Amino acid sequence: MNQWTVLNSLRQFTALDDEGAAKALPFCKTSLDEIRENLRDAADENDPRVIRAAAGLAFYRMTVQRLAGEDSVTSFKAGDVTVSQSASAALDIASKIRDETYLAVLPLLKDDRFIFMQT
Repeated sequence: MNQWTVLNSLRQFTALDDEGAAKALPFCKTSLDEIRENLRDAADENDPRVIRAAAGLAFYRMTVQRLAGEDSVTSFKAGDVTVSQSASAALDIASKIRDETYLAVLPLLKDDRFIFMQT
């Protein structure tokens, strides 16, 4: 498994042309590296959940970067038809994809975070 495998999985979330794929590849690599670092010793890094979680994380990061340079609402009008997309809606979708794919891989990850709270 490598960043190319993650890129193929990422294409299930978004359409990418050759230029988009080239821009997405670094996100795929860093996301895969992050997931790998947190895998339990006995976990199979070729598990499809690992690949999908890395793709979900890469999709989220790409969305954040894309929206960082845009205004909060993007709209297009052609005659009587107006199409608009909210940046917050796009970020919500990307967050949902990231969270859902990450939840699926949780059983394979180390549990190294601890919180102690007094009630």
